[in-house]
Amino acid sequence: MATYLTHTELNQVIQALLPHYNILAPGYENKGGRFAGTDNLTYLSVTQASDIVWQEKSHFSPKEAVTPITQTLFHFNGDELRESKIEARPTLIFLRACDINALKRLDHMYLNNGNNEDIYYRRLRQQLKLVLIECAQSFENCFCVSMNSNTTDNYDAAVRFDANGVAIMAKDPELQNYLNNTGKEIEFTPQFVQSNPTKVRTPDQVCNDPNLIRQILHKHPVWSEYDSRCIGCGRCTTSCPTCSCYNMFDVAYDENHKVGERRRQQASCMTKGFADMAGGHSFRDKTGERLRYRALHKVNDYKARQGHYHMCVGCGRCDDRCPHYISFTNIINRMTDIVEQHLNDEVEHAFSTHQKIEVTHV
Repeated sequence: MATYLTHTELNQVIQALLPHYNILAPGYENKGGRFAGTDNLTYLSVTQASDIVWQEKSHFSPKEAVTPITQTLFHFNGDELRESKIEARPTLIFLRACDINALKRLDHMYLNNGNNEDIYYRRLRQQLKLVLIECAQSFENCFCVSMNSNTTDNYDAAVRFDANGVAIMAKDPELQNYLNNTGKEIEFTPQFVQSNPTKVRTPDQVCNDPNLIRQILHKHPVWSEYDSRCIGCGRCTTSCPTCSCYNMFDVAYDENHKVGERRRQQASCMTKGFADMAGGHSFRDKTGERLRYRALHKVNDYKARQGHYHMCVGCGRCDDRCPHYISFTNIINRMTDIVEQHLNDEVEHAFSTHQKIEVTHV
């Protein structure tokens, strides 16, 4: 069973939750949007039902709940280390199916990658309770169905918003307690988007050898087209729910550098200097090379390493945010077409060579 709440009843539930939970949901932030004078739809702490923007896809993902833009790991004073503190209340976060699947990717990167668990990620991650926002239809640039990330059963509660209120189905008994004796009982099971207007084919659909895919695409001239088109701003990575790169640095409080804190900060593989090495060498100096690295990681290399699913979940935010209208979906489809054409050319070459051999023998 589920519960239907009016806006007034939902506000009452939110007020009852707030002493015990930090509630994060998509909300409007003044300015900062894709274009001048537009607002930014990002994840904010909410205190009332009207704060939650459910009709639109957020411009930024909810990943900052577990990977803050800037995060203090610990404080130091000479030889003493003191771990940083976090919000005592657990976090109730409203997010869509693609973003729940994106958390699965981040969990792998931070908790299972190389058999080393990141304790700073874990302590934030274990504080999360996930509330699935049902998508009534596909949003612009979404291709979650193509990436098999349009469905999930990994949530503590699910909600379906409409103009008059919200249907809530709580799987977590603790959350269900807040719904007892309020609203009215209804039948509700969350539904999932079954098709997107935007569709992609990934390279592994035409070739099952990730090493060969990388070999075909690595030196292909297609990437040079983006040396001038892409400005390397990194907006695609900051909005991506699965990007996990960061820089580490120390902040000293005094001149002798003995008192301060260690921080990590989100970084982008698309910005100049990301792949710089000591001595001035850079692995990927051109923006086309950096875009190639990102694209291969999202739809080839990550899956090749962990073996189950691509890193990209098809939320389409990179397309939404790019100031130069570079479409990542088009890039994925071009990659697949290039691999497919290369394999077809090899078959034709082998066939024609075989035919010539046959004629020679005759």
